[in-house]
Amino acid sequence: MSKINSKDVPNGYPLCVVVDCSVANHCLRQMAMQVLTKKNHLVTIVNPLRTKPSERCEYYRSDEVQQYARGFTAMKAQMLPGQYKTFMYKLVQYFGRTRYFEYRRGKLLCSPKDIAVIRNVLDELGLSHLEFDAYEQHYCWND
Repeated sequence: MSKINSKDVPNGYPLCVVVDCSVANHCLRQMAMQVLTKKNHLVTIVNPLRTKPSERCEYYRSDEVQQYARGFTAMKAQMLPGQYKTFMYKLVQYFGRTRYFEYRRGKLLCSPKDIAVIRNVLDELGLSHLEFDAYEQHYCWND
């Protein structure tokens, strides 16, 4: 089982109590349960009657570290004004204006799913060579 500590776990994160699951050793919900139940008096759990003990469980979260991206201000500098206008328009439609600018500035991390959305827009514009400002490795707690 990978080692996480209680500070890594998002506040109020639903834990899994199904210990006989075949993937429990690699599920963030089960790993968090092992850490947080030793420390906290109250925890939130996933309804055990709704789980499917396998990788197909909708609550399963792999302990594999994922790549996140921070910021894409450098992309703007490498785009023509018309390209940037289309890029921004499509992403504002998808993420909303505030979230778009938080992602662009790097205030919020882009999850693997967010990265895929942004990459699709770049591909449509023929700009697949552009890169994010920085990359970070994190557990994917929610996606």
